[in-house]
Amino acid sequence: MHMKSKVIVYMIVSALLVLSTGVSAENASKTVTDKKLAIDVAGSRVNWLGKKPAGEHVGYVKLSSGELLLNKNEVTGGSFVIELNTITNTDLKDEGMNSKLVGHLKSADFFDVAKYPTARFVITKVTRLPGTAVSDAKATHRIEGDLTIKGITKRIGFDATISILNGKVAASTADFTIDRTQWGVNYQSKSIFSELKDQFIYDDMTLSIELVSK
Repeated sequence: MHMKSKVIVYMIVSALLVLSTGVSAENASKTVTDKKLAIDVAGSRVNWLGKKPAGEHVGYVKLSSGELLLNKNEVTGGSFVIELNTITNTDLKDEGMNSKLVGHLKSADFFDVAKYPTARFVITKVTRLPGTAVSDAKATHRIEGDLTIKGITKRIGFDATISILNGKVAASTADFTIDRTQWGVNYQSKSIFSELKDQFIYDDMTLSIELVSK
């Protein structure tokens, strides 16, 4: 086929891809070649830590679904859904106090789980950190993406250690913080309610993520 004819055919194919999938021509080949791996929700979770002057609480939240995109032995994207009804506290051993805290976290004061039962994270960019290999124990990649909580979406970023063995992905992040008030979680925030004195909860919430694929 003449070179000019090949170019015309490519342009037509790319245009059809844009119309049918909403994917730009620049990313058309990437979309076709990415392999989708379902996240194993039984082995994946988001760990959380919240602090106040008098102490802190820790726990985790499970995932309900998700997938990772793999291309040439590199993670290129993905997304996962966080099931907020699974909020768990692990530091309070008293069953009554534990249940009270978890119930409060699910209430409208915090995550309003009745109205917003899930949160979502969509990976928008994956960058390998300089001088790292897939087998490294230290952070190997920088992940950027959109985190949606209570219907509010904000861009966040964090470092992660990603390993791939026999087509299965395992990823874990270093601890990173988000400002909960950016997602409308304002309860006892001193930056919003200045009269709280020492009865406040810090705005920064520490998270870490553990993911494994099927």
